Amino acid sequence: MIVDVHAHLFPPDFLRRVEEHGGALPRLSAAPLSSLSLAERVELMDRVGVDLQVLSVGVLQPYYEDPKVAVDLAKQANECYLETCETFAGRFATFIALPLPHLDAALAELDRLVGEPRVAGVAMSTSVLGRQLDDPVFAPLYAELDRRALTVFLHPTMLYDGFGPNSYGMDRSVGAMFEDTIAAVRLLLSGVLVRNPRLRIIVPHLGGTLPFIHGRIASHVRRAEDGWRSSGIAEGSGSSEEGVRRLFYDTAMRHAPALRCACDTVGHDRLVFGTDFPYVKTPEEFADRIEHVRGLPVPEDAKAGILGATAAGLLGLALPESRR
Repeated sequence: MIVDVHAHLFPPDFLRRVEEHGGALPRLSAAPLSSLSLAERVELMDRVGVDLQVLSVGVLQPYYEDPKVAVDLAKQANECYLETCETFAGRFATFIALPLPHLDAALAELDRLVGEPRVAGVAMSTSVLGRQLDDPVFAPLYAELDRRALTVFLHPTMLYDGFGPNSYGMDRSVGAMFEDTIAAVRLLLSGVLVRNPRLRIIVPHLGGTLPFIHGRIASHVRRAEDGWRSSGIAEGSGSSEEGVRRLFYDTAMRHAPALRCACDTVGHDRLVFGTDFPYVKTPEEFADRIEHVRGLPVPEDAKAGILGATAAGLLGLALPESRR
């Protein structure tokens, strides 16, 4: 069983509405496989052995200061994705979008859709209109997600602006990795996960740079242990080793050595398979993402966990008998 937790769908009508409201659009020129019809996409999934993809809006999050716009776009996205799940029964599930930063509306949309059989959890950006994910304004949302023991799938905004006057296009290729890293570490150090122990969060792209700078994060936490109040680190956050294992990480990276580093750092049981579909250049590269996991120096049951079993348990997904 192979479950791809990091996959996108860009319906033209929804793209037009996002553009009308000045929202960020995906860079489809970097996603050649976005030209496939849904039927062709399912055929490709069959060819490489992917049983199910979990859809999410990616950069199309319905985050607008105008609550009516946010609510309308969230509902349009969610209905479109759920219709796709229904049309291709058993091949797609979805992380629902929420009309943030409007908490009452977000909680209403959550209440409306949670319980739908193809809803796997909630999609959130690594920040919301400039608000970091540990902002206290989101505390009621996290409390409700914790009460329901739901999973949140994060995605960068692709709007990282820390490069100075000329980003050379790095806001998407490099900046996204820092968005992932910063969001993950803020969630760990702020105590969001300590206060909401049933909340599960998937960080994309192997956690950005987190596996590679883990030693620096560990040193930061150790230096702050005796003075956590002045450092701002939440009491009870624990060591960085404990912290990184409160999160899950998808494998949506093209670099096999990076996958091995993440596996060594966070543990194979915290990794879930993801491809960032359709941001794979060819069907062969899509298949290669699976082979990167199969090439890890871990037991076969660990590879099976990464490829699908861990995600199925985490998201409460059940495949039809014919695809088990």
